[in-house]
Amino acid sequence: MNIVTIIEFGSHLYGTSTSTSDRDYKSVYLPDARDILLQRVKESVGARVKSREGVRNTPDEIDDEAYSLQRYLQLLAEGQTVAIDMLFAPDASLIASSSLWAEIRVNKPRLLTKRSAAFVGYCRTQANKYSIKGSRVAAAKQAAEFFASAYTDCGDAQVRVNDLDASSLIALCTDEHTRVVTIETTPGREETFFECCGRKVSFGNTVKAAAEIYSRIYENYGARARLAQSNEGIDWKALSHAVRVAHEAVELLRNHTITFPLVVAPMVLSIKLGEAPYDQVARLIEDLLVDVEAAAAESTLPDEADRQWIDDFVIDAYERQVIKGAL
Repeated sequence: MNIVTIIEFGSHLYGTSTSTSDRDYKSVYLPDARDILLQRVKESVGARVKSREGVRNTPDEIDDEAYSLQRYLQLLAEGQTVAIDMLFAPDASLIASSSLWAEIRVNKPRLLTKRSAAFVGYCRTQANKYSIKGSRVAAAKQAAEFFASAYTDCGDAQVRVNDLDASSLIALCTDEHTRVVTIETTPGREETFFECCGRKVSFGNTVKAAAEIYSRIYENYGARARLAQSNEGIDWKALSHAVRVAHEAVELLRNHTITFPLVVAPMVLSIKLGEAPYDQVARLIEDLLVDVEAAAAESTLPDEADRQWIDDFVIDAYERQVIKGAL
């Protein structure tokens, strides 16, 4: 395998490693000439070496993943966090490097974009998972109680949502989590839905079904919230990642760079170890989501990567590899 770069990744890059942290490496490789010509280049290859079977997170454990040059640049163009983190890894984290990697780093301005969907998406996933925004719980409760009351009043399991007073449904839409929406479900056919906390219920569905759906959502959110308040059942490592990537996103969008080790590494490590109060972490993630969205709106980074440069760079590198293999 022709190595373009090998980078010490994960907690050792971020500055959040502990005595039990394993070793995580990310690489970029140049495929062999034969694989290029036969169009059988693997997008990525990986290996995980455990010190002892069944034992997790030991210092001797190694997690290594290598991306083909074309795949790596594609990930960068998509704004994927793993590729961006690799691009900003400092020299101290480089296990191996090459002239190709140096050229990629010099051309950062061609490769960076304001596409922070990967950053924001991860943070939102964790926020939803733990009902971090308390208004979600309140919205689900309000919808559950409304449909339960409507079903009790009508006493008919066949009564449908569109039989209810439309104004009362619209009155529920008082926050960002609840709305009435009409969408085209099939060509030429539109359907109206009541939506709360991301779950849609067709106006053609029964009130009883709607009550059951939103009751389950509320109970689920409520259970998570109660566990969170008592610091039980929380994936602190996942929440620490959410805080980490949000800070990275803000720095990238505003300053066009990411600093490693992270300036906020002590705080991220504290969250990772479960030492920070849950309420504090929840508020922090809420605030960071707002910051990321504001930074994206104001960012001077381009909307798209220079895909023409990427294509030309890959073609040139692969062409030279093929010629070299023919000699």
